[in-house]
Amino acid sequence: MILREAFDYRFSRVDPAGGAHIDPPSVAIYDTLLVKGRDWRARPSLVTGWEISADGLEWRLRVRPGVRFHSGAPCDAAALLAALEVLRYGGDGGRQVWYWDPVDRVVAPDPETLVFTLHHPYSRLPALLWGTHTAIHNEAARAQQGEAYGHESADGTGPFRLASWSPERVVAERFDDYRDGAPPLSRIEWLFLETAADRLAALRSGEVHCLHGPPYSFVDELEHDPRVRVVRYPQASNIYLGLDFRRTDLHFDDLRVRQALSLAVDRAAIVRDIYGGYAHVTAGPIGPGDEYHDPSVESLVRHDPAEAVALLDAAGLPPGADGVRLRVACVNQDDEYLRGVAASVARDLRAVGVELELHFAEPFAAFYGAVAADAPSFISKWLWQDPTDAIIGFSATWGAPEPNWQRSSVPALDEAFRAWLHAGTEDELHAASSRAQHAAAAGLPYIPLVTPDDVFVHAAEVEGWEPYGANLYPFYDRTKRGQSGHE
Repeated sequence: MILREAFDYRFSRVDPAGGAHIDPPSVAIYDTLLVKGRDWRARPSLVTGWEISADGLEWRLRVRPGVRFHSGAPCDAAALLAALEVLRYGGDGGRQVWYWDPVDRVVAPDPETLVFTLHHPYSRLPALLWGTHTAIHNEAARAQQGEAYGHESADGTGPFRLASWSPERVVAERFDDYRDGAPPLSRIEWLFLETAADRLAALRSGEVHCLHGPPYSFVDELEHDPRVRVVRYPQASNIYLGLDFRRTDLHFDDLRVRQALSLAVDRAAIVRDIYGGYAHVTAGPIGPGDEYHDPSVESLVRHDPAEAVALLDAAGLPPGADGVRLRVACVNQDDEYLRGVAASVARDLRAVGVELELHFAEPFAAFYGAVAADAPSFISKWLWQDPTDAIIGFSATWGAPEPNWQRSSVPALDEAFRAWLHAGTEDELHAASSRAQHAAAAGLPYIPLVTPDDVFVHAAEVEGWEPYGANLYPFYDRTKRGQSGHE
C-alpha cells in the first residue's frame, strides 16, 4: 500500500542537524523523545515517562528500552545524548541554540536514563524534546557518512526508512521492526510540485493521495467536495518584513521609520487578495493558532498612510523630486504566495515614498544566505511549532545568527523573553508570551504582516493522516488507504 503526497517546497536533506528546513519525510523517518498532543501537552515517544525534582532543577527521563535505529544500532540513552548534543549546539560546538538556554547539562548515567539539569526551573522543557529540530538520529552514522547523510541514507527510529532522496522526490519504505509495530503503508513518496494548481491537479487525477497547500481560491469548494477531506487551521508561522538596524543611512534604527512602514502596509488587502481570506492580520509576531497568542495585540494593527507620511517627514526623510524618500533592496523567498505578498508590500510602501527593489532567492538555503549577506531588508516567513521559542531566535538581541537577522535590539522584548525562559508555571508562560507580543508590536524588531492558514487535503480513502495545529506535519505511523484505493 503506497501513499503519495504533494508538497510545496523542494526537499532539504533528511538530516535534523544539517538540513536547511524540516520537511514531512523527517516526521516519518525520525522519532522525537516526546510528541506534542492535540491538547498541546507532552506525550511519551522515545521515553516512557519522566520525573521532576522537588526544586524543578532536574528532569529524569526514562528511555524506552530495546529501540533500535534502522541500521540495527541500539538507540539507548548514550545514542540519544549523542544526537541531542549535536542538535543542542547546532553541530559546531559553539553557543547552544537559544531555546536550550535553561539547560545546564544533560547526562546518560545508564542505558535507560537521561538526566537534564537546569539553571532554573523551566516548565517548557518538553518543547526542546518534541520539536522536529530535535529529531533523534544516529549521530555515529551521520559523523561517518558526512555529506552523504540525509542524501543517500538516514538512520532514524521512525516508522519508515529512507529509500531515496532528491530535491524533487523523497521515498521512504516501511520499517518492519518499528517499536509500535510495522505501519500499514509499505511506502511513502513525497513529490515537490511548485504551484498550488499543480498540486490540486495531481490530487484530482489520482497521481497523489494528499497534499499540503492547495490554491486558496479552491478551499471552499474542496471543503464541500465529498471525495476529499480538508484540514485547515492558522499556521504556526508569521510572514514579516525585516529591516537591518545597522543601516542608519536608511534610518531603520529609528522607531518612527519602522512604525511608518508598518502603518503603510494594508495587511487586510494581503489577506483578501493573496490568500483569499484564508490568513490573519498580525500586529504581533504570533498568529491566532498558537495557545499563547494574545488577541489583544491585534488591536494595535492600523493602516494609515497619512500617519506614515507624517512619521517619515518627522524622521527627516522628505520625498525627492521623484517622490521617493528611500530606495531599499529587499530580498524575498521565491515562493508562489510570498511573491504576491512582496508585491503588495512594495506597492503600499511606494505610496508613501519608499521604493522596495525586490530580489528573489529560492527557499531555503539560498534565501538564508542572501539575508545573512547583509541584505538591508527582506520579507520572510518563519515556520515553527513553538512560536514564542521561534521569535526569540528571530528577534532577541542574543538570537541566531547573533544577534539576529535584523541586528535588532529591543530591551523590553529581551526582558519578556527572559521571563519566558524562566517561567515555571502556565500562568507565567502566558504572561511572558503576552509581554513579548506587545513589546514586539510596539518596538518592531521586525514588522509582522500576516499568518496564513495551513491547509491540508487528502482523498477520502486515506485514513490516519491527521494534521493538527500543535505540530507542523502529520504523523504517518497509522496512515492507511481504504479499499477503494488503487496503487
